[in-house]
Amino acid sequence: MGQAIEPASGVRRRTVLAAAGALALGAAGLTRAEEAAAATASSRVVYNLNPDWRFVKQDVANAQAPSFDDSAWTAVSVPHTFNDVDSFDNYITSSGESAVAMQPVWYRKRFTLPAAHAGQKVLLEFEGVRQAATVYVNGTQVGLYEYGVTPFGFDITGQVLFGAENVIAVKADNTKWRPEQSTGTAFQWDTRDFNPTYGGLTRNVRLYVLPRTYFTLPLYTNLRTVGTYVYPSVVNVSGATATVNVEAQVRNEQTSARTVTVSANVVQADGQVRATITGSPVTLAAGQTQIVKLSQRISQLRFWEPGRPYLYTVEVVLSEGGTVLDAYPIVTGFRKTEFKGGTSGGGVHLNDKHVFLTGYAVRATNEWAAIGGAVPEWMTHLDGEMIRDSNANLIRWMHVAATPANIRMTDRYGIVSVQPAGDKESDATGRQWEQRVELMRDVIVYFRNSPSILFWEAGNNWITAEHMRQMTDLRKTWDPNGGRAMGCRAISDDAAYGGTAAVDAAEYVGTMLNRHYSAYARDRKPIIECEYTRDEAPRRVWDDYSPPDFGYVTGPDVTYHLTSEDFAGPHAAATRYEFWGQRIQGPGERRYSGAAALIWADSNQHGRQYNWECARLSGRVDAVRIPKESLHTFRVMQSPTPDLHIIGHWTYPAGTAKTVYVMGSSHVRRVRLLVNGAQVGDDTSPTQDFLYSFAGVGWQPGTITAVGYDAAGQEIVRTSKATTGAATALRLTPRTAPGGLRADGSDIAFFDVEAVDAQGRRMPTHQARVDFALTGPAAFLGGFNPGRPGSVHKPYLDTEAGVNRVFIRASRTPGVITLRATAAGLTAATASVTSVPFAVTGGLTTQPPASS
Repeated sequence: MGQAIEPASGVRRRTVLAAAGALALGAAGLTRAEEAAAATASSRVVYNLNPDWRFVKQDVANAQAPSFDDSAWTAVSVPHTFNDVDSFDNYITSSGESAVAMQPVWYRKRFTLPAAHAGQKVLLEFEGVRQAATVYVNGTQVGLYEYGVTPFGFDITGQVLFGAENVIAVKADNTKWRPEQSTGTAFQWDTRDFNPTYGGLTRNVRLYVLPRTYFTLPLYTNLRTVGTYVYPSVVNVSGATATVNVEAQVRNEQTSARTVTVSANVVQADGQVRATITGSPVTLAAGQTQIVKLSQRISQLRFWEPGRPYLYTVEVVLSEGGTVLDAYPIVTGFRKTEFKGGTSGGGVHLNDKHVFLTGYAVRATNEWAAIGGAVPEWMTHLDGEMIRDSNANLIRWMHVAATPANIRMTDRYGIVSVQPAGDKESDATGRQWEQRVELMRDVIVYFRNSPSILFWEAGNNWITAEHMRQMTDLRKTWDPNGGRAMGCRAISDDAAYGGTAAVDAAEYVGTMLNRHYSAYARDRKPIIECEYTRDEAPRRVWDDYSPPDFGYVTGPDVTYHLTSEDFAGPHAAATRYEFWGQRIQGPGERRYSGAAALIWADSNQHGRQYNWECARLSGRVDAVRIPKESLHTFRVMQSPTPDLHIIGHWTYPAGTAKTVYVMGSSHVRRVRLLVNGAQVGDDTSPTQDFLYSFAGVGWQPGTITAVGYDAAGQEIVRTSKATTGAATALRLTPRTAPGGLRADGSDIAFFDVEAVDAQGRRMPTHQARVDFALTGPAAFLGGFNPGRPGSVHKPYLDTEAGVNRVFIRASRTPGVITLRATAAGLTAATASVTSVPFAVTGGLTTQPPASS
């Protein structure tokens, strides 16, 4: 044994998270513009239609009729899905996850528009549905949406009543391979293995009451409008100056011509107006729609980038004769981008700086176990906090477009997004290709003000050169100035993957597991690895030495058999180094601009039929967002500052001797390992730049410490883990949205349940059943055990590595909600939250959904 090593003066210390990790809380220092109504008063009113729908899980004749009696239907609020009870629950039948409910269902909502709105324009917006929605207002069909991905809307001015009750009825249909009604052609991306089938109204619903001369919405399908496009030009980063450009689509639906003026207030995150851009008067004929352009050079700007995701609100204002008609806020950010190929000076440049993009490939549903796809937006922002805190700066959304909530999250937390539209790992022809082009158009129009989107993805696999040119032209038509690139995964100079003409037509090139890499593409375009490290491991299985899973073995037909230690240590270092080591400005010749690891959270996907687990377990966090060891090791590997993580725990059976792995950031060049202050190992040769290994370490109760040194031999970081005692009690820790749990019928609170020792420390090898009892105005949704079918929506579950998480859904009645947890041999725990009132008048509220 060597001597104890004392920390050097000024050493950066890390507070070590408990064994399974804790949810990252807060967004300290994050600057953002408020997502709120326009500050300038106008006649525009935006109603939140999420609360108080009626739902039935079947197809019902005449349910669109206003007089239809829906009193026996279930009262629900949006976001809502009917798949939260049967997802994450495979191998009960031979169909696996494909057995989730896929069928037509109905929603109905009653509301009364104030009589004062009479004569105004009324538009209805849904942020999305899976897969199709037929929408009726007061018994009249106002439209059909079938793409299953993007937000969509309808003009319901001619159907609504003012000062009287209205009824919206929606027939939502997530039937597998439901064909397009007019052509009988199936949508290529309408497949549950790559696009989990969460049916229902899983996203926000809004009602817009507008003046008859107004700013349009960015909803192309059905409404055929494009909204307002905001972008910077002539960006001088060092001078903090740019020209801010606004292209606002204005429509005059009055019976006579109108002379109007468009202006724009550029509002800082603190609410102060940085500049006001004023345009010249424009005359619009009756029925005319026109894009009005204005621009102005603005100084003292702050730019959007990872680590500093500064957001502005650009409030466009429409006036006539000095009277404001309409005002509309757009949350956006300004940045300068350049995309270069080549082995020297190439890559992605953001605000005049080269940036290596590192992060995760994520299914666009980004669902949670026990909740499914109907995730409150504040919980989506928890993903953003954790992803940011793992030092990631990239998400490559997969197969279909990420939701508006997910893109608002990446905007806010400074995470670059690769945003697709829809496909299923192959090119398409005929009407199926036309559907893809139409969907990409809708995605670009809706999301082109989001600063986090740097890339549009034309396909999850190769497409022909002609199709690649068509998609690039689409970007040039609808997003010519947004500083974004159009590309595709799997394009290369190989004729089997598009050929040189397809590479030339693309603006960036994606690969997967190095399968489609080509030097021709490297020399001409930025290259992004779209998904690597496809192996899996459950959070509950630490290693081969920890109870209760000594010698963990998976099912006979499963190729993925890693423990958490394997997955987070040797496997993670090897797979990431393959691309990190080949980065632009790195030592290799492949010159990658970025790489995304598969996936972020354990996910309900791929139609699992294995006799093994109920979810894909490739995540950095599990399906309820409890960190796996992989999250901590990716945090270290992606760290811009010195960091260390000891993989695993330090509570073992007597006599255990094992290899201890320590992950170190690229700043660390040497790691010494101590047990109770005595040196037991010294490693100066990290595997794949990050992984330090110490064989044959004998366990002793106490503390294990890793000390990291730089190339000059100076200590720069250290971290420790301690042995815990036997579990003696349960502990419950509740979490709600920052403003509290809202009694709106859809908001969620969750409770972490931990098995702790006499000192209150989580016992990392505890795995046993916990029973729950809930009182108060809420529904208990339960949690998730991935190795056990049927675990969701049950009043019990097992701890895993000493912790698990359960969820409740608020009702429409406010009040105290108390959860009690009991387990054999442990002191019970009780915790309470209080849901706050959520006022709705006549079925309407202007209070937006909770977003942070």
